[in-house]
Amino acid sequence: MTRIDYVLIFIVGTMFGSFLNAYLWRVRAGRSVWKGRSMCTYCKNKINWFDNIPIISFFILRAKCRSCKKPIFWQYPSVELWMGLAFVFIAAHYPLVIDHWSLIITRWFIIWFLTLIFLYDLKYQEILNRFTLIPAGILFLIKIVFSLQSPVFFIALDMLLGAFIASGFFLLQFTISKGKWIGGGDVRLGVFMGVILGWKLTILALLIAYILGAVVGIILLILAKKKQDSQIAFGTFLSVATLIAMFWGEGILGWYLGLVM
Repeated sequence: MTRIDYVLIFIVGTMFGSFLNAYLWRVRAGRSVWKGRSMCTYCKNKINWFDNIPIISFFILRAKCRSCKKPIFWQYPSVELWMGLAFVFIAAHYPLVIDHWSLIITRWFIIWFLTLIFLYDLKYQEILNRFTLIPAGILFLIKIVFSLQSPVFFIALDMLLGAFIASGFFLLQFTISKGKWIGGGDVRLGVFMGVILGWKLTILALLIAYILGAVVGIILLILAKKKQDSQIAFGTFLSVATLIAMFWGEGILGWYLGLVM
């Protein structure tokens, strides 16, 4: 790939990041995702196209709405930058040959939804069905259609086992605690995780998520940011753990097995 290719992919990624920001706000506000132009979340004035350029417009406007002068949150350029870099990373991670284009696009699809889940759960402590079950179904079909290395039966079985393990694990906790330990959104996210990772990497992702959650929880307690009975948006840790397992899970498993065998 040339530098121009990476620049173009970065730009496309920032555009998807901009759409993610708009999608997140519109879903929460109960507005149509597909109708109407972008608007200021304060004054509701429509945003001109030249004020809606990912990352660049934020700095040109000095982080303020042109109409009402209310602040534009750093979330917007941060998500756009993250998505741009994530798209470039994925493109660089896999050789750009014809057989890998479906894999690259699938990874872009996954990282977009995991970022959406991370943000929405972090801000509102809620995970909607449309963020998990719908993309899980789409991804399941994509993997079946574009399966190149293994028989379709084994690919489907791997995904179904992963979904069963993760969602079943969370459902058991949800049932025993009557929703106090874990939310229903995490159960549905478990289905998505299983389809993304398969059963082996799903178990690894669960372990990583609980380790991350424990470390962050201890740090927040030390800093007095949380109380012992405070709720933590566990979907954020599951999203991060899924990304780690997706890209580096096989290497982590190989390293661990090398230690114990």
